[in-house]
Amino acid sequence: MDHQHLKNIKPGMKVGVMTARRKYSTGIVDEIAARTQFHEQGIMVRLKNGDVGRVKKILLSETELQNSLALELKKLLEKGEHFHTEFKKEAFWSLTYSHQQITESKSPELREFGQKTSKIIIAKSLAAFLNSSGGNLIIGIVENKEKEKFEIFGIEEDMARLKLKGMDHYKRIIIDEIVRAFFPARLFNHLNNYLGFQFVTIEGKTVCWINIKPSDFRIFLKMNNKEMFLIRVDSENRTLEGEKLVDYCINHWR
Repeated sequence: MDHQHLKNIKPGMKVGVMTARRKYSTGIVDEIAARTQFHEQGIMVRLKNGDVGRVKKILLSETELQNSLALELKKLLEKGEHFHTEFKKEAFWSLTYSHQQITESKSPELREFGQKTSKIIIAKSLAAFLNSSGGNLIIGIVENKEKEKFEIFGIEEDMARLKLKGMDHYKRIIIDEIVRAFFPARLFNHLNNYLGFQFVTIEGKTVCWINIKPSDFRIFLKMNNKEMFLIRVDSENRTLEGEKLVDYCINHWR
């Protein structure tokens, strides 16, 4: 049966589960709690409504899930960037920059952080959403300024740059080389409570869709022996310092 195999269960799927209290619940898979590839009673998951149980029925297949996500992504593209949504073309573009390219760059950020720059830009966006009201960071989207709209670019060039073979590896690189590297251990140790990953194939290209939930504690990034605190303001990420930082934290985390 499909519900007994881990490979068939994906975050974002709609399923029916049986909880430990023998309650049947339907909802969207938020987190997979299974440690084995097969279980005769069904794969253990946590739903977005908070219920935890073993999957008894898949109500939305992988194909249906992809179609649903693709439709939702198109709607986000039409709306453009805003308080809860940000698009990035690539996550690892600076890794192949030469020392000459970095030193001759007009970008202060690139001159300061070098080949780590693209990772730090992604980290800043994640931190801003975490410190605000959460949202969506979608990698593989490029802005067409002539047409004044966003278009699918895909993460294929990132994958080739990193010589990756699968989406799971791409996700692992983001977790290990961005989240683990720049975020507090408290976030990394409870990662599934805050970050959800989906890979959506649309127009023959794949994008990485990261859903970010608001953090219940302050997130400071650690970069080059200094800490940075960011929030989301309209469609931008902004750094807070001094009195503005103190005031924001007091009001946001009462």
